[in-house]
Amino acid sequence: MQQLKQSSAHITLLPDPSEDRRANHRTRTVFRVARAQVHHEEGLVYIRNISDSGMKLGIGMPVVLNDLVRVWLSETISIEGRVVWENEAECGLQFAKEIDSVAVLRLTAEQIRSGETRAPRLSTDLPAVVTSEHGMRSARIRDVSQRGMKIAHDGSFAPGLAVKILLESGIERRGFVRWVRDELAGISLTELFSVDELRIVHTLGSGTYNG
Repeated sequence: MQQLKQSSAHITLLPDPSEDRRANHRTRTVFRVARAQVHHEEGLVYIRNISDSGMKLGIGMPVVLNDLVRVWLSETISIEGRVVWENEAECGLQFAKEIDSVAVLRLTAEQIRSGETRAPRLSTDLPAVVTSEHGMRSARIRDVSQRGMKIAHDGSFAPGLAVKILLESGIERRGFVRWVRDELAGISLTELFSVDELRIVHTLGSGTYNG
């Protein structure tokens, strides 16, 4: 098996020359949401499957052949690959160097179980209307994930407060306040965002959404 080298920024996989490479191209089916970056654009993708030499992604962001795409499987583990095929909904990446895909999946699963990593999130700056027992308030969404969001508010939020959040796109979600730090609050959603909805929220916040 390959050895894992971890730093505060990322984890690098170091090949073991004695490793038996006969199973290098075995593909492992995965259905996991991850954060990805191509050029300077970020978005969320579905990892369909992964092998030691590449992965198949379900995408909602434009890519072309030979684009370099970096995929974060967790906050500390990322892999970069080059687009070798693509269609409107999916693409295939080939890694520059082979990895130990079993070790990567095992390590990210352990991070999730232990709470060491959060759900992939995207930075944004988007106005919203929040309704609670205090009435309607204007707020701004600072980042968003499938399960929650961070909101800048007027100071009236407290942990446990039930809220309904309406975005300018018409997307609406209910949730409750998990934590408050000064005028920032973490919201846990009772209904998850889809990857397509997150793409809309993210592009609205960056000013690039055109419907």
